Amino acid sequence: MEPRDVVVVGGSAGSLAPLRELAAALPPGLPGAVAVTIHVGERARSRLPWILERRGPLPAAHARTGEPLRPGRIYVAPPGCHLLMPAGVVELSNGPRMNSSRPAVDAMFASAARWFGDRVVAVVLSGLLDDGAAGAVLVERAGGLVVVQDPKEAAQPSMPQAAQAAARTAISLPGAELGRAVSGMLGEGGLVDWPHTEPRDTGEVSMEEGSDLRFLSHGETGLTRLACPDCGGALAEAVLPHITYYRCHVGHQFGPKSLAAAQAETAEAKLWAAVAALEETAALARHLGAHAEGSADPGGQPDGTVRWATDLAETFRARMQHPPETGAPAGPEPAGAADPLQA
Repeated sequence: MEPRDVVVVGGSAGSLAPLRELAAALPPGLPGAVAVTIHVGERARSRLPWILERRGPLPAAHARTGEPLRPGRIYVAPPGCHLLMPAGVVELSNGPRMNSSRPAVDAMFASAARWFGDRVVAVVLSGLLDDGAAGAVLVERAGGLVVVQDPKEAAQPSMPQAAQAAARTAISLPGAELGRAVSGMLGEGGLVDWPHTEPRDTGEVSMEEGSDLRFLSHGETGLTRLACPDCGGALAEAVLPHITYYRCHVGHQFGPKSLAAAQAETAEAKLWAAVAALEETAALARHLGAHAEGSADPGGQPDGTVRWATDLAETFRARMQHPPETGAPAGPEPAGAADPLQA
């Protein structure tokens, strides 16, 4: 078997500190390429490569489509693009968001698992919700190693916890130990302390196209009646041993926590739209009633419509402005909320 030579690192809120520690501990001449995806706003100007290059000995830059992955370099996903690596060549994709994010950790992990298999070390750092969990399972099933920042010390433990629950062989380490441990997993020397495991079938990562109206791709077990929060298409369910995730036919993908948060945000938008429609209904009924007064054909009494629409709009508005303490799940983290990576 070939030695491991690809490291993929993902994180979100609270991930900057452990990422800097990891970069500082990677030695010059690292026998592997390092790809990094951190949630940032899609229109942000990220300074992450500059931060990592100042912190450690390895050169770092935003990845560029068409450049080959080379050992001893750090490639950072730029804002608004998934970082993929088909056949060892960088591809920046504006494809569908995963877990309401682009770049998404799951997209990078899945690409690494597909193209490099057991040569991959996947690292999950601090972050909200569960981006990276499904991708960690794909890396694990391909025979690669999964490492998570110890959730007990993570500023936001949700992402490492979700990855650890989904990939049961994941290794949990404090942030200060990640760089040294990951370095030891690479190259010929890493084969002694960290032998390869037998890979399992990972299947195809991308959606198949065909005439089947169910739109099920490899690994999807069935359609649900849930609508994709991003495009409204039907969501298919994909079941792995310790995680279930959801994907629509155009490629939007959600872990369970991310889907719950996105659905809550979608429901809120629909309820505010309902408030707007009801208030417009009441206003229109009053307008028509005023113009109908004294006419030969009053066209009915608008008072009932006004009362119904006004009362319902006020009820919705009050409930939306003053939710119960244990209400809907929190929505997706704001764009660019991962860390102060923007200039």
